[in-house]
Amino acid sequence: MPLASSRRAGSTGAAVVVCLSLTLASSRAAAETSVCVEVHKKSWTTEPKPKGSTPEAWRYAADPTKTAEGFDPAAYLRRLLEYEVTHEPGFHSLPKGCQHRVQVELFPLTSGWTVFARFTGTAREEKVDHAQLDEFPQLAQRLAFALLRDRPIQETITRENVLRTDSEHAFRTIATRGHLALALGTSLRIGKLATANEADAPATEELRWLTPVSFQVGYRGKFKEWGLDALGRLSLGSSERAVRNNRLGGHVDYTGSASLGLHFLRYLDPPGMTSFYYGGGASFELSHFTIVRPETERENDDRDGVIGAGLSVDLLVGYEFLRASSLHFFAQAELQIPTYAVRAESAYGSLDAYLPGGLAQIGVLF
Repeated sequence: MPLASSRRAGSTGAAVVVCLSLTLASSRAAAETSVCVEVHKKSWTTEPKPKGSTPEAWRYAADPTKTAEGFDPAAYLRRLLEYEVTHEPGFHSLPKGCQHRVQVELFPLTSGWTVFARFTGTAREEKVDHAQLDEFPQLAQRLAFALLRDRPIQETITRENVLRTDSEHAFRTIATRGHLALALGTSLRIGKLATANEADAPATEELRWLTPVSFQVGYRGKFKEWGLDALGRLSLGSSERAVRNNRLGGHVDYTGSASLGLHFLRYLDPPGMTSFYYGGGASFELSHFTIVRPETERENDDRDGVIGAGLSVDLLVGYEFLRASSLHFFAQAELQIPTYAVRAESAYGSLDAYLPGGLAQIGVLF
């Protein structure tokens, strides 16, 4: 009797363990989201159904992705997705009666497929431009994770699931329309320079306005709403103090400058016959100044030349017109902000000036 009782107790305990295991499994399954997987192949075939052909023969003929041996890539991908869904924590796949669906469409290409996939639980849809049959395991892994976790498929790449389409992209580029640019204008510079107001008075620092003439040649490339100017500019001083009006020397004059610049443009009406634009950039400028020698030191020359150089930040606005013609025009205004001060000296004087300014010009593009 004790032996029989012991056996009955053991059987009862085993049954309780089994029941608890089944209960826990049922509770875990109930807590998970059930997902049905659907994979549909699309066909480009529009030819009429051959006479006398059986439905099975017509099915193979209409679907070039299905082999004569009966291999079905859609069924293969569906099974892979079911596996990945079931192994994703919080989800399991069911053949029917599920809460949500993963719906996949395969569009055949000359080689491989374009794949569209959507998950009803998050309404996320992802696309893979090109996938080959041997990539279906990696494709299923990435699609399942992206859809169920509501993540872009580009963020699911690991070292073990890279697809060919991730590295083999064919990019198209926007055509750029290039123009030769010629422009003429006037500059305005302001700064303190050594100035002799009377012939026999020493030069003293005074605020002066400089108005050199500007000539520009360059290239303007335009693509949609953006533009790029690569330019060279020459400025010539428009005024100079006669040496007879500065017997003691020291007077400073601006004689000219040369600069190379790069500007970026943004058009407000890219397709329009006319368009305003704005932009900015920088230019490197080399400036030349002269210092008048004292009257007693003019045997070889009346003036000494000094040079200053540095980078300027440029802000600009402009207007293009007659843009439908291969020969069209523009008007432009710039604010030029030097990042440096011109410092130079000779035996007869010195220069220490900061010369911000502006430019107004009109030009032609062809």
